[in-house]
This record gives sequence, C-alpha cells and structure tokens, in this order.
Amino acid sequence: MKRMMIIAGLALLATISAGAQEHTDYKLPEKPKRAAYVHYADLDKGLWFAVQASVHTVFAYGSTDKATALQGVELIAGYRFGEFFRLGGGVAIRHYLAPSDGFPIGKNKMMFGIIALPVFLELRGNIISQESRMAVPYWSFDAGYAVNEGLFLSPTVGVRIGRPRNDFIAGITYYMQKNDALNKIMHGFGLRIGFEF
Repeated sequence: MKRMMIIAGLALLATISAGAQEHTDYKLPEKPKRAAYVHYADLDKGLWFAVQASVHTVFAYGSTDKATALQGVELIAGYRFGEFFRLGGGVAIRHYLAPSDGFPIGKNKMMFGIIALPVFLELRGNIISQESRMAVPYWSFDAGYAVNEGLFLSPTVGVRIGRPRNDFIAGITYYMQKNDALNKIMHGFGLRIGFEF
C-alpha cells in the first residue's frame, strides 16, 4: 500500500510539472510604440506666454503737478531658455487718464483719454530658483516703441507665485518714455499683475 501511494504521488508530481511546462510559452504584451508623455508644465525650456495688466502714475520730467494715470494690458510671447532667462516680444494697449488740464504743448493742451499701441522686447527671469519653492522674486525689462509717443523703457521687480510654468506675477514697475508729442521725458511708477504660462 505504501508503495502504491508513493507511485501515485510521483505520478501526480509528473503531471503537475508537465502542466507547468505547457504554460511557460506565454508572452507579455509589448510596450506600445508611441511617443512618451511629456508634461510641458515641468519643462525648463520652450515657448512661454504672459498676459499682464499695469497701472502707472506718470509725470512729465520736472513737472509733478502735471500727472496722469496710465493703464494698460500686455500680451507677450517668447522663448524660455531656463528659469533665469526668458526672451519675448509683446504688444500692448495703453490708455491715459489725466487731470482736467493735461500736459501742455505750447499754447495748446494735449487731449487725454488717448490710446497708445506699443510694441516691445522683454527680458525676464527668476532671481532665485523656483525648483522647490512656490514663490520666488523675479525681474523683467521692457524696451520698445509706441506710435505717436516714442521710445520707452520699463524695468520691473516682483514675485511669481505658483508652478514654474503656470504662475501669477505681481511687481513694482518703473516707466520712462521719451514722448515725441510733448517733447518731454515722462516717468512714473506703477503696479503690474499678470499670469505666465
């Protein structure tokens, strides 16, 4: 009887072993032949865009009693070389508000409530790395030309809050323009807010 049980056990082991060998020919599915997923928000280089709004108090040089408010919206597109340097070009629409007398031009007075359409080049970047921070200081510098006004410069320092490629920006900006219509240098300070992606 013992011998029969041993023979039956060996036969069972042989059957299990043969069955296991039959199942070794299974093939795993192949990796799909498609492009790898890219999460563009985490890329350090590539295209970038920004939408900004700004408000300035502007003075004619040497004439603080002739102030006006300048408000505008800017659209910028460019290339991001890294988190510390971006280069872009922008267009804007600006609207001047003024006191009742405006800035004088000889015997006449300039009409305010005017709209300007500047084009400009912008450089910007982070001051420190945003890799492990939600908020970092940033800098930017605009230089361009506005039709019927002239050349202008506008440096900004501020803070960017969010992810490296999707963040809100807010900054203090200085504005200087050689106004051809007034034949004066105009300058002022303001606030700029926006969103960069």
